[in-house]
Amino acid sequence: MIRALIALVSFVTATILGSIISLAVWPFDRRGDIVFAVARVWARILLGVPGVKLRLDMRAKLDPARPYVFMANHASMVDIWAMFILLPVSFRFIAKRSLGNIPLFGWAMRAGKFIFIDRKNAVSARRTIELAVQRIRTGQSVVIYPEGTRTRDGALGAFKKGGFHLAMDSGVEIVPVAIRGSRGVMPPGSMLIRAGEVSLTVGQPIPTSGLGTADRQALVDQVHAKIAEMLAETPAQ
Repeated sequence: MIRALIALVSFVTATILGSIISLAVWPFDRRGDIVFAVARVWARILLGVPGVKLRLDMRAKLDPARPYVFMANHASMVDIWAMFILLPVSFRFIAKRSLGNIPLFGWAMRAGKFIFIDRKNAVSARRTIELAVQRIRTGQSVVIYPEGTRTRDGALGAFKKGGFHLAMDSGVEIVPVAIRGSRGVMPPGSMLIRAGEVSLTVGQPIPTSGLGTADRQALVDQVHAKIAEMLAETPAQ
């Protein structure tokens, strides 16, 4: 418990300092790359202090010069920090619009050129998808949690189709990602991060080039099945 409380203090301190640094470099960081680097350090502090061990299982060799759409299951805030640390390429999250309005933290996300979506507004959501397509065409990878929110019961939920529109419109490959252990490290409703292990499995990219509207549901099913399959595996030792 003492270590968890120390972790909470470090969480608050690192978030405030990281946000201030991000805002300070904003005018000189047109692509948000410096802010992204700060976010990686921030994530290492958040998970390192409470003693969270991370394990990466790469099933594919990704080309750092090519953009991808990463799709992962979502069980805890820890998922975000683990991906900052473990994914071996630069990327930006597509996040809920409300996060961008949080003082300091949300402003820092905007400085890092993260992409915000209002899923309750179909017109606004479509504009966000179009913005993300433009970003991808400039070489920027994005990360999406296609369930749309954190799972309530630990099971993999149904996928929303917005991220699949994005991948198909931009013609890039979808990389399925399975995250295990994050729910135990930070249970629903808890502000404390516990010691434990989180594993991240990165699967083989799934092509979207040439697919049309009629192929979308089959693509959704394929990605969902692949993530479910990886989640069911015993993490590699």
